[in-house]
Amino acid sequence: MTNFKLKVQQFGQICVFELSWGTGQQLSATLNYPESLTTFYQEWQRVYLSYYKSGLRGWIEDSGSLTSPPIDWHTKLVQAEAKFLSEFHHWLRSAELFEIRAAIAKHQNLEFIQPSRIKGDKHYQPINVFLTCSSIELERLPWEAWEIGAEFSKVGTIRIARTPLNIHHSTNSKPQHRSRKARILAILGDDTGLNFKGDKEAVRSLSRIADIEFVGWQPGQNIAELKASISAAIADECGWDILFFAGHSNEMAMTGGELAIAPNISMSIREITPQLLLAKQRGLQFALFNSCSGLNIAASLIDLGLSQVAIMREPIHNDVAQEFLLRFLQGLADYRDVHDCLLLACQHLKLEKNLTYPSTYLIPSLFCHPKAVLFQIKPFGFKEQLKQI
Repeated sequence: MTNFKLKVQQFGQICVFELSWGTGQQLSATLNYPESLTTFYQEWQRVYLSYYKSGLRGWIEDSGSLTSPPIDWHTKLVQAEAKFLSEFHHWLRSAELFEIRAAIAKHQNLEFIQPSRIKGDKHYQPINVFLTCSSIELERLPWEAWEIGAEFSKVGTIRIARTPLNIHHSTNSKPQHRSRKARILAILGDDTGLNFKGDKEAVRSLSRIADIEFVGWQPGQNIAELKASISAAIADECGWDILFFAGHSNEMAMTGGELAIAPNISMSIREITPQLLLAKQRGLQFALFNSCSGLNIAASLIDLGLSQVAIMREPIHNDVAQEFLLRFLQGLADYRDVHDCLLLACQHLKLEKNLTYPSTYLIPSLFCHPKAVLFQIKPFGFKEQLKQI
C-alpha cells in the first residue's frame, strides 16, 4: 500500500503543495490562493449555520438580527454548497497541480491484492493521502471532497486523512493484540438543548464485541467531583481502546480545544493531558468526538500520540451527529477500519440523507498519526486465539 504525504502551506496569496512518497520521491507546486474561495466558504458557512440554527453541538453567537420574513434556507444551502465546491474543485484542478494529481492517481491502478487472497475479483487497495495544512483556515476546507483521480482512469479508492502540523509524541505503531472484548469509554457532556438517547443506543449496539462504560454529569453533581471522575475514568488501569465524547465542544488553540462537561462548565484537553498520555500507554488508540468544531481537539490528541481521531470540523446538528454515529459504529461492528467507517458514514449522509441534512457529509474528518496502523475492532474468542498460535 502506498502512502502519500501532502503538505499545503499558505504564504499570503500563494499556496505551496509538497507531495512525498515511496523511497524519497517528491513533487512541489506553487499556485495562487483565490480570495473568492474564502468568500464562498464564508457564505456557505453562514447559510449552513442558519439552516441548522438550533440543536447544534457547539456554541454559536446569536447575530441579534430582527425578525425577518421566512427564508428557504434549504435551497440557499444547496446553492451555497454548489458554488463553494465548484470554486474549490476549480482551484484544485489547476494546471499547476496536474503532476501531483497524476502521481497519486497513477497508483490507483498499481495497488491491488491478488484474487487468490480474497473471494471474487481483484480488490484494489486504497491509496492513503495524509494531508497537513499550515493554517486552520486551510484546515477548514473540505479536502475529503477532492476527487483527485477524476480526470484519470480511476479504479481504486483515494482516501484523504489529516495530519497535524506538529506531533511531539510517538504512537503505538504495533498495537498489542488483545484476546478480549474491545473497551470503550463514553463521556457524555453537557446535554443542554441536546438529547443523547441516540448516542447511548448506538454505542450500546457494540456490547456484543465491546465492554462499554459511561461517565458524565448528573444533575446536582459537584463539578470538582465530576472532573475527578472523568479524569480517573480516562486513566483507568485496565485501559481503553476507544474514547468517545458526545456533547458541546469548541475550538480553543491555547488549551487544545474545550469540552462542555456540564452546564456552563468546560474542561480543556490540556487539563486532561496527563490522563490521556496514561490512557495511550495502556492501549488507547482511537477517539471519536461527536461534537462541534473539533479541529484543535484532533490536533491535540494526535500530538499526544493517539493513532486516529474522528471529529466534526464545523458545528453539527444533534440529529445529524446521531445519524453519523450509528453508521460509523455499524462499520466498526463489521470489523472495518476507522477510515472506512468514516467514509461509509459520510457516504450515507451524502446519498441517503442529503435532502434532510444537506452539506453534512462535508463535515467529518479523520486525523491520523502518520506512523499508526488504522484502528479496527478485532474479533475475539477461543477460535481467534487459535489463529494467533
